[in-house]
Amino acid sequence: MKKVISLLLFSASMLFSQNNMDALEILKNEQPSATYEAFFELAKSGDVDAQTLVGEMYLDGIGVKTDYEKAFFWLSKAAQREDSQAQYLVGYMYENGLYVAKDIVSAVKWYKKAALRGDVMAQYNLALIYKDGRDGIQKNMKEAFKWLKMVEEEEEKITKIAMK
Repeated sequence: MKKVISLLLFSASMLFSQNNMDALEILKNEQPSATYEAFFELAKSGDVDAQTLVGEMYLDGIGVKTDYEKAFFWLSKAAQREDSQAQYLVGYMYENGLYVAKDIVSAVKWYKKAALRGDVMAQYNLALIYKDGRDGIQKNMKEAFKWLKMVEEEEEKITKIAMK
């Protein structure tokens, strides 16, 4: 247990010490297998953030071998518990047919859940899907613009926070 806590503290300090690096990029460069072990224990105990991170690690092969089935398992658990990043990634897996059958309608369902919680990538992907219309989703420029406008608003919020 002390090892898990130490690894979590190390991981957290690494995550918060970097201003512009994505958390997964940091994990790629800093003891990813040790980080996986620590977060896997937390994920098993029900921690939603750890479930999302473990799912992302399996999705991207960080600290573990890429395994879309395990990624989907962990991300689905977190997505059901309203984690917007997990919801976005479940949508991404449906959009791209990773472990699950490619299903744009299901992707849109999950992207919308994440987008309404402020996930910029989900908003952007929805804008693209509605702009082009794909596989059961009709082209709808009004809907595409709505999601793109949300991206702009979220980016403005982020910029204001960063400027403080």
